[in-house]
Amino acid sequence: MVVETIGATVVDTTVVDATAVDALVVATLGSGAAPVVLAATVVGNATEVDTTLVIGTTSFVDVTSVDCGAVATVPQPDNAKAAITVGNQRLSVRLRCASTRLIPLDPMSRRMLLVGVAVMFLVAGCGQAAPSSDSDARFILSQDFPLPTVKPEEAVLPTSVTGADGVVVQVTDTSRIIVLNEAIAEIVVSLGLQNLIIGRDATTTLAALAEITEVSSGHDISAESILSLRPTVVIGDTRTGPPEAIQQLRGAGVPVLLAPEVWSLSALPQRVLMIAQALGVPRAGQDLVAFSEKAVADALQDVASYAAVPRVAFLYVRGTASVYLLGGSGSGADELLAAAGAIDVGAYNGLSSFTPLTAEAIVQANPDVLLVMTRGLDSVGGIDGLLGLPGISSTRAAKSRAVIAVDDDLLLSFGPRTGALISRLAELLDMYSSDT
Repeated sequence: MVVETIGATVVDTTVVDATAVDALVVATLGSGAAPVVLAATVVGNATEVDTTLVIGTTSFVDVTSVDCGAVATVPQPDNAKAAITVGNQRLSVRLRCASTRLIPLDPMSRRMLLVGVAVMFLVAGCGQAAPSSDSDARFILSQDFPLPTVKPEEAVLPTSVTGADGVVVQVTDTSRIIVLNEAIAEIVVSLGLQNLIIGRDATTTLAALAEITEVSSGHDISAESILSLRPTVVIGDTRTGPPEAIQQLRGAGVPVLLAPEVWSLSALPQRVLMIAQALGVPRAGQDLVAFSEKAVADALQDVASYAAVPRVAFLYVRGTASVYLLGGSGSGADELLAAAGAIDVGAYNGLSSFTPLTAEAIVQANPDVLLVMTRGLDSVGGIDGLLGLPGISSTRAAKSRAVIAVDDDLLLSFGPRTGALISRLAELLDMYSSDT
């Protein structure tokens, strides 16, 4: 199998504020599979400013061969608390061997770490510039992770696939594809079919599709907007809605495939293979699954070298909507944290996937590190706003200002970039352990 890659592209970020004069310092670390970027978002003086400083790059490694012969299927431990405590040993099926050791794949040499340099950008304007309150947070940005693509395959049509909703979908034409989910969009792009995508929903923020027409104003799609683009196939997942819109599309003769949601590493292959089969490129789908599993296995091999097992709280926050939730079992973050060698304190304490955040619960959990999404961090006013939430100020994480922010479209996508994400997350968690 040969895997080709899209060249690394640096995406500028811009924030404009008519009154504030501030600067956001983002110091990133190289993981070997992505360019190392020091991105600064400048705020000030009602003037739009794009600033991105590239301080070094490392090539995305082409994979020329994949050996999955060592992959075995084993049941997960019965005791949930013990399963979480063992960190990266609590992994999904197909990614663990029968023994308690990691998968015996070829060891991956330690990637060189390029240390990001903290830089202060000053903006001339009214008032004196001040350092950003996010200077102690560490960021994992989507732009640092090029999306891989497998060797293209000529589509064989028509196809017939049963979606996650039990509906049999027949596809006769893939020339005009609409994607209704960020993770699904990534899969279609990685299958080498980006040029066929003509529409996306508002939650799909992949930079490569920035110019593609949106067909929703939020999570709910507009059947009229979709039909106006004359799609030949529409792909969403079981969260896509409302149901009336799906029925309207199908009633108009548009094939609508609803793929399964994915909240664990073990569920990743099913979604990829279903989409690839529906689009008539099953071989490309198998290649993408092999690549993704190899990347995860390599990440686990690296994680094994870290001795610390930090306690991490995944917080889903949307300050503008007064939504404050603590992640637990089934949130998706619990799986990633376990793979990165950490303990998800929400899952450890028996909480469900997303539980209302209370001061008592977070004080009792007392995490070493807080994990959030970048938009969520912005919505509460940055790291100071986050650490000022009730109860959080009393945690070990607050005392050391240990916050990791991951771009929303990357953290829970469970796709081709998940292996690289696990590696980067483990590196940052280990750095916080060293700092504290």
